Amino acid sequence: MFFTEKPKKTGIYRATGSISNFQCRITIRKIHSLIDVPVLEGLNKKPNHDQENGSNEIRIIHWQEKIFSSYEKDYYRFKENCKSEHQKQYYQWLKSDSQNTNILFTYIDGDNYYPDDKDNKNQLTSSPPNSKFQSMYLMADLGHEVLLFSIYWSPEEQILMVYPDFNEINTNPFYHEMRESNLHMYHYALEKCSPTMSSAVKLPDAMVLQRFTTLLPAQNRKELFIMPKQLHRNLLVLLEIVEATDFKYDNVHVRYQFELPGGVKMMKNVALSGSTHSSSRQHNHWHFGHCHELFLVLPDSKEERQQNLQLYFEAISVDSWYRERYIGHCYLSIPLRSDRNETTLSFVQLNNSDVLYDRMEAFLVGNRRKVNLTSFYGQQHGKTLLNRYGNSTNTSGKLQIRYQMVHQHQPMILNEGLYSAARKAKNISLKELITSFNSARERLEEFIDLKYQ
Repeated sequence: MFFTEKPKKTGIYRATGSISNFQCRITIRKIHSLIDVPVLEGLNKKPNHDQENGSNEIRIIHWQEKIFSSYEKDYYRFKENCKSEHQKQYYQWLKSDSQNTNILFTYIDGDNYYPDDKDNKNQLTSSPPNSKFQSMYLMADLGHEVLLFSIYWSPEEQILMVYPDFNEINTNPFYHEMRESNLHMYHYALEKCSPTMSSAVKLPDAMVLQRFTTLLPAQNRKELFIMPKQLHRNLLVLLEIVEATDFKYDNVHVRYQFELPGGVKMMKNVALSGSTHSSSRQHNHWHFGHCHELFLVLPDSKEERQQNLQLYFEAISVDSWYRERYIGHCYLSIPLRSDRNETTLSFVQLNNSDVLYDRMEAFLVGNRRKVNLTSFYGQQHGKTLLNRYGNSTNTSGKLQIRYQMVHQHQPMILNEGLYSAARKAKNISLKELITSFNSARERLEEFIDLKYQ
């Protein structure tokens, strides 16, 4: 509240030598209470200097050094509470050596302590990438358990992770606030004091992310995303309508419609048509930034991959009377193969032979006409159709779009066949081949009543 605390971040170090040589100095100090409780008359309470001195502690801690808390001392002193070998060892330690009660204590790798299970607002940390990391937690007993520092060690990568990072008590300490009958404030720090850490090299975040990604446990690819069926491909179509230019009228929005080729189906129930928002002119540009995606399934054949996805656009302007004014349309054919492209399309506007009639129509009724774009561009049922409207056209504006086609297919285990008859077999995995063989053998045994030993 009254202090500026250093932002907490994770320190990651490449350590040399043995981790058993690691040691650090942890310091915790109590700042005097900020809000004093009023003293009642007739009560002469002298300050407890022992309690004040007990609120400050400096300790050098080695790697996996066990320091018991007051609760652990009372718990492990009774043999009935010690069930596992780890707890029995603690019982023998406390039986032969009694430690003084301190503020600081530790949880080591065998204590099964998980900081995520604690409701501790002072410590926001995540678990290590996997179980190959050894852990150690530096704690404080301030009326309840408070997690001060988390330390992880990777024996394979020789990487040490410290959260929060090392600091100094006099320059940039961390703070913890305690609200009881009065408000207390503690500040604490963790300093390096071992030869192992003096030669440690701090790693950049990009290098650490790349190395720790390789340490993540392997997962089944079927659990990460949906796999396509055999002899089929999944196709993800990503479309972005960026902006429009050079239109005559303002308050422009663009409507679009997809047309799928034969044999192509949709994986998810997504609309094949849509519209952008209405945009106002800004330096002769209409900005949209509208995105749309399709998830398609198509047979894995050369004929299907040679087909195209048809995409139609129509530009419409809304006047001050909220009437729609037709200002042009355009068309794009996208091949069904992996691609990433950015292009600018030119809009075409249909005009009547009489220019004056066009102006009167636009002024009176808004000039909104519906055009069968599939027939106009000759893409209806695979037949080429001419412009059946019998009127003139002119360019009216431009549209900038981006699109990306992402393919997903089953891994090809068997090699490519030499004949077209091997087309259906080349995508069969080894597991499916063995399953088919076992099924065929069972059918053969039932037919001729054979018994394999």
